[in-house]
Amino acid sequence: MAKSIQNLDKGYQSEISYQQKMIKNLQHWQSFFSMIVGLSILLTYFFVHRNVWLFGTGLVLGTINILIVFIISYAIYRGQQNVSVIVERYDELVKPK
Repeated sequence: MAKSIQNLDKGYQSEISYQQKMIKNLQHWQSFFSMIVGLSILLTYFFVHRNVWLFGTGLVLGTINILIVFIISYAIYRGQQNVSVIVERYDELVKPK
């Protein structure tokens, strides 16, 4: 009985730490794609009248990366909700009866 509770406890703790690690990775990707959005804004600003292809590339790159940033933001939001649900279940499990 005590062995299974220890295994369950260890499983919950490892799952919580893994999910938090993955949320941190998503935050790094979000900042990377935000930087690319900034570069695409620079492309569109500097090449608006000089080069149509670079201007168009900047617009397309910016639009795609803004969508990617929103999708990653939603994934981070859902991941934080999942972690809070796991923590609540863990607290209910550990709480003395």
